[in-house]
Amino acid sequence: MRQCRPHNGFTLAELLVVIAIIGILAALLVPVSSSAKARVRSTSCKNHLRQMGLGLQMYVQENQGRYPYSFSPVDSPGTGAEIPGNALSIYSGFWFVKLEPYYPVKWTNAAYHCPGYRGPIVGADIGETNSVGPHGSYAYNSKGVRIGKSQYTDPETGILVQYPPGDFGLGPRQNGYDQPRAAVSENPIVAPSEMLAIGESRFLSLAVNGWAGGGLWTMLCGALHSKRFAFDPARHGKNYNQVFCDGHVSGMSPWLLFNPTNTAPMWNYDHQPHPELWVP
Repeated sequence: MRQCRPHNGFTLAELLVVIAIIGILAALLVPVSSSAKARVRSTSCKNHLRQMGLGLQMYVQENQGRYPYSFSPVDSPGTGAEIPGNALSIYSGFWFVKLEPYYPVKWTNAAYHCPGYRGPIVGADIGETNSVGPHGSYAYNSKGVRIGKSQYTDPETGILVQYPPGDFGLGPRQNGYDQPRAAVSENPIVAPSEMLAIGESRFLSLAVNGWAGGGLWTMLCGALHSKRFAFDPARHGKNYNQVFCDGHVSGMSPWLLFNPTNTAPMWNYDHQPHPELWVP
């Protein structure tokens, strides 16, 4: 009789079972890995914002207790330089440049920005025909809950909406769109620990706005259902990081953060909702 030898290999069925188990384990590990990466990116972003918040506080201390304008060429003479296309490139008038002495990373350096941001990072080209930027991952609470200018065209309906004058943010633009006003003092801020200062930017849709798309440099509340604005690409799961006037950093859901029904007082230095300034 032939002597039976032990079978040392795997059968086809056993190999299929092993492959199936490996596939299941890999599928289980993918979301864990993605979640871990998102946490790492969020931690890095919070560190950036914490440094920016400290820089903002030092700026206020060295400037008679006043916050920087979001943009002001008035106190930055001679900062423009002619570039091709008959446009004017202006940088030093923007809020983020005012923080460079305290947090010395330039806006156009990717190291300055949130690692979860996937949009364009550009400076500012301001000309007679096309104006773009700056675009990046962070934005300044310049106007509070107010959307911006004195009138706003709803992109969905085409209706021109008029808004009452006034805003309650930290630093309005001084560039001819608004009436000149003094820089905002820290004294009127009723609740510094609950007022937004700098946070992750709303995204101006690339699909709708084309070459002008990207992360806005000033914070924008409202216009939640407009096709022009988005919370995409998502950055840290369901949260956008924010630094408050007292310097602490926290993450919030964008659907709550940018919805004035939920957070309007946090945008305004008098800690009042001001529904007359909301954008639907």
